[in-house]
Amino acid sequence: MNDNLLHAITATIEEKTNFRCGEVSPEDFQGYENLNLELAAKRLFQWRWFLEDAEVGPEIYSSSRILEREKENNYLEQGLIQIGDCPNGDEIYFRKSDWAVLYWSHDEVIDEEWTIKSDSSLYPAYSRIEYLLLNIVNQNFIPWDSYSAREYFYLYHGK
Repeated sequence: MNDNLLHAITATIEEKTNFRCGEVSPEDFQGYENLNLELAAKRLFQWRWFLEDAEVGPEIYSSSRILEREKENNYLEQGLIQIGDCPNGDEIYFRKSDWAVLYWSHDEVIDEEWTIKSDSSLYPAYSRIEYLLLNIVNQNFIPWDSYSAREYFYLYHGK
């Protein structure tokens, strides 16, 4: 991923919305350094991500909250990081292997503790996280739940 593009997108988010993006605290910076993520993904969440939760339909978590959720749930073992949640209880994930944004359907729970995120309950909304950020910049529709994410992906092919 091109860090210059992410910098331009997040700078534009700050210009066009009320959301602030930027560098996390030294403690959170070190927390991300300890995660099993490629360097570009670490830098996205350390330097370019939201400093406060962003209500964009669903709630997109701040860098600090993403790190807190990862410490609590350790979804990174499954290649996922929770980056938000939806009003109906569905959850939003970043997949580290390809940078896709996926919505998890709470209606299709596999285990009672909601700890296993299987491919059958994860639905793509954006083929790359940059598309989510660009839709936030342009104040476009952001899917509110896994059902609308499925339809959105079908209509827009992940963009």
